[in-house]
Amino acid sequence: MRTMFVKLFFWFWLAMTLSGVVIFLIAFNMRMGPMHAQFERRYTAERARIVCEALALYGHTAAGIYEKYGEMATRNFVQQREPHGMRAYLFSTTGNSLSGPAPHHLEVAVRQLLDSGVTELVFDKGVVAAAVLVKSPRGKIYVAAATGVPPMPPPRVLLQGWPFPPDFWFHFCVYFVIGGLVCYGLAWHLTSPVRQLRAAAQRLGTGDLTTRVSIRTKGRGDEVTDLVRDFNRMAERIEKLMTAQKQLVRDVSHELRSPLARLNVALGLARRTASAEAAAPLDRIEQEAERLNEMIGELLTLSLLESDSARFEKETFDVAEVVAEVVGDADFEAAGRNRSVRCISTVPLSVTGSREMLRRALENVVRNGVRYTAEGTPVEVSLEEVSGHAVIRVRDHGPGVPEESLTQIFRPFYRLAEARDRQTGGTGIGLAITERAVQLHSGNVLAANAPDGGLVVDIRIPVS
Repeated sequence: MRTMFVKLFFWFWLAMTLSGVVIFLIAFNMRMGPMHAQFERRYTAERARIVCEALALYGHTAAGIYEKYGEMATRNFVQQREPHGMRAYLFSTTGNSLSGPAPHHLEVAVRQLLDSGVTELVFDKGVVAAAVLVKSPRGKIYVAAATGVPPMPPPRVLLQGWPFPPDFWFHFCVYFVIGGLVCYGLAWHLTSPVRQLRAAAQRLGTGDLTTRVSIRTKGRGDEVTDLVRDFNRMAERIEKLMTAQKQLVRDVSHELRSPLARLNVALGLARRTASAEAAAPLDRIEQEAERLNEMIGELLTLSLLESDSARFEKETFDVAEVVAEVVGDADFEAAGRNRSVRCISTVPLSVTGSREMLRRALENVVRNGVRYTAEGTPVEVSLEEVSGHAVIRVRDHGPGVPEESLTQIFRPFYRLAEARDRQTGGTGIGLAITERAVQLHSGNVLAANAPDGGLVVDIRIPVS
């Protein structure tokens, strides 16, 4: 779920940021085109004005020299004092050059100026030729012209920070932060139903069959809403099925008690009138009746533990005392099977819960170990504190359990081998009672195979 939220948030944020930057750059460049054209026009006009003013001043001086000293002095002046970077000439109003031979395109420019009647003329944006009408000190009209007008370096203020405008990064950071907040809220909103579904599925997996997902469906009407509705229908169906199953087991267990009691009464009457030859069959009937009575009792206990009405009085007690009591009773029973139960290590640890329920949970595990441990081997029990939990470890020296069945052995009526379990007298309910009783103490129970053979069962319960 966390990965889905991060992916949605990251990709939304990245897409929003990149699209914003691209759109901004496109708009900025589209705006820069007309700005460059306007700047170029203004720059060209300014250059033409400056060139014409310089050429007019220069032509006024050259015309005065021509009128006072003649054509030769004018040529010397033009050759020695012409403006920087330009080749200047002085023309009469008839288009004749008064300062020596002039280029053909410049003569064309002068004639065009005289024919048009304007006061100044600049060709090719002021780069090729320029011509302007000037008045001599005596008031006579001349034409000052020049070729090779030097370019002026354009100012760099307009292109500062290209391709990004000034303050671009500040605006980008503001947009980046705001876009991130928007994408975060969007990703959180989209993944909120999924988070609720996940939490509900976890609660349902822990046994809370009343779990439902409640989200606002108004205005949504999307696939997530349909998924939530399907989940709620599934949870409701599972709750009904499990409730019916538990009720069936409870009712059957109660109903079996009456015929079983009558069977025991009939068995006692049969023993009074039966011959010696019937003793063995009657003993077998009594043994099976006892097993059936034990199974019914365990079924009722399991039904009580799994029902919502399961309540028990809590008390604080020492787990070490419970372990010692169970080990003593189990060792006495195991002695008749050439087996033993030993307490390897123990420490005083106090827990809060039901002493009797925890004793039964541990007793089921230890008795299960006694059933399957090899003859002449012990069932080892230890108690230690690990990370604030009381850990009771029960280890036998039997054949162990297949890896795929380690989590299944705590299911009711689960059997690894039907014939073997029937022979050992197991009902398949004891470990299920153990798991449920430990869960009611906010703990858990785990099973694993020992490296050198045998099964290891750990019961973990928080200490007080």
